[in-house]
Amino acid sequence: MIEEFIQGESLDTFVSHQKTISQELIVKLGIQLCDILDYLHHLSPYPILYQDLKPEHIILCGNQLKLIDFGIASFFTGSGKHFQIYGTDGFAAPEALNGHPVTPAADIYSLGKVLEFLINAADSRCSGRLVHIAKRAAAMTPSGRYSSAADVADALLHVQKHSNGHSSHLIRNIAVIASRPGAGATHFAVSLVCTLRKRSLPALYMAADKHRTLGAIAEANPHFKEQNGIFYYGYFKGVPDYGDGVFFPLPEDDCIVKDFGASTPDLAELEASDFIFFLLNGGDWDFTQSVAYAKQLALLPQTIFVCNHGDKRAAGVYAKHLNRRVYCFPNDPDPYRVSAEKERLISSIFPKKGGNIHFSL
Repeated sequence: MIEEFIQGESLDTFVSHQKTISQELIVKLGIQLCDILDYLHHLSPYPILYQDLKPEHIILCGNQLKLIDFGIASFFTGSGKHFQIYGTDGFAAPEALNGHPVTPAADIYSLGKVLEFLINAADSRCSGRLVHIAKRAAAMTPSGRYSSAADVADALLHVQKHSNGHSSHLIRNIAVIASRPGAGATHFAVSLVCTLRKRSLPALYMAADKHRTLGAIAEANPHFKEQNGIFYYGYFKGVPDYGDGVFFPLPEDDCIVKDFGASTPDLAELEASDFIFFLLNGGDWDFTQSVAYAKQLALLPQTIFVCNHGDKRAAGVYAKHLNRRVYCFPNDPDPYRVSAEKERLISSIFPKKGGNIHFSL
């Protein structure tokens, strides 16, 4: 048997030797992987499923990537094929590990996991758009993933295009969390989206609290308009939580404002957010619990604390215990109305560039 000798090092070895890995490099490597998988998936007469994509099997030869170890690769006839547990835990698709029919979507999942591996090794926080691409590619169900490697490549090329010439981080993902039910996460998130959109900045509200709050509001308000799954009302634009089994294609140019409600997502999940707004309640009965979680969130430098309902006294108390600035959101019963007071508050929070809030347009 004669085999090709490949001069290079595996991706996991390369990462372990690097002090810094840039987003630019991650995107370039990701596009190359997409091109390789796209080639394999479109071979005639039968596409090839690689099935074991992981950093150890990706070899960097200068500026070129090569895949090795096609030991469990197979032809794909189009109907899906049952396999025993093939692939590597942590990179293999759930359907492959569970012995269910395998399609090219399994390779897309592994591609997403490789992107996540590189993102975790980056020297600084990667853009929210890049993180979203990796998460969508690695969705638990095949229907939630990109339909092809070419689609992943197109999304990465979009990141590459919008990253060129920008030295500062762009605001693409905002998380809103409440210290307790009723603290006003939804109210604040809706107000934030409306305020940004009034200033011609692209923003989209996204429910992430597993509740049908937005759907119920839309059903009760005849002025809400729905188009392609997105609800509109005045300056508002948003999507409800359609559940884990439904993937909703998010507009690429919008800043996504995720409303987590009173849920407590892991810090690892929040790290990809450009800003995290934590809504503090003014009541004394849950003060200790609120401060405890707030101190965890304070470990992430992008966290911003907001006391709702115009409660300046409570804002001062929280600021003293957290040793951080706490903004006081105005007491406004209508989250869809953009007041001058709201605009001043939002303007004081976000970084400016050229006199405007710095978003990717």
